Amino acid sequence: MLLPCLVNSMNKYIFLDLDGTITQSEFGILASAKYALSRFGIEENDPERQRKFLGPPLTVSFRELYGLSEEDIPKAIKLYREHYAGGAYKDAPLYEGIEETLRKLKEDGKILYIVTSKPKYLAEKVAEHFQLERFITEVIGPVEEKQKAGKEDLIEEAARRVIDLLNDSSDESAEDTDGKGLSLSDIYKDTVMIGDRCYDIEAAKKLGVTSIGALYGYGTREELEEAGADYIAETPADIYTILA
Repeated sequence: MLLPCLVNSMNKYIFLDLDGTITQSEFGILASAKYALSRFGIEENDPERQRKFLGPPLTVSFRELYGLSEEDIPKAIKLYREHYAGGAYKDAPLYEGIEETLRKLKEDGKILYIVTSKPKYLAEKVAEHFQLERFITEVIGPVEEKQKAGKEDLIEEAARRVIDLLNDSSDESAEDTDGKGLSLSDIYKDTVMIGDRCYDIEAAKKLGVTSIGALYGYGTREELEEAGADYIAETPADIYTILA
């Protein structure tokens, strides 16, 4: 069921979360988390508890779910990323129907970006493995020197990249507008953010960006609706139905 509101048919810029929206990333993520935890003598065999690891930032999961100290959390994250980058990132099949949805959106003239909290270099490895560059203009994610970037920051960065694209310029010296007068708000009003967790929806809402909750991912309907999702997509095909 879709929430009863009308999408702006002029929305051209489509920002998509990666894990839980494009890829079923749980397999590689949980294997890497289990590996990192084992190095601290923690054995996790409860599937329900494991699934709580999906979605929140790694720092939050290691601290709140497993009680790692502030000193041990960076070590755990390093172990996790070594395991994930070593090949676990490939264990994240595309959701059924998402490739077709991305293809149709691109054919309709939409400009697609991946906007993810996953480190940029890892997200790019996933995108390359599944050949998502056929549809995606660019992957936006935290870089090494800015690992704590929140989803609002990432959406803003993606919007700035759209401005650069539109103006064929890499000048990012202006804080709010580019040389031709385009503002972030101009981009936001023509953008849709699609994600499966409250973090995606809440960030979009704060910036005035239309949002679609991907219910087929790792969040619940209650979580997405409470976060303020403008639409709910039960399947990847629903995304196209909403945006077409």
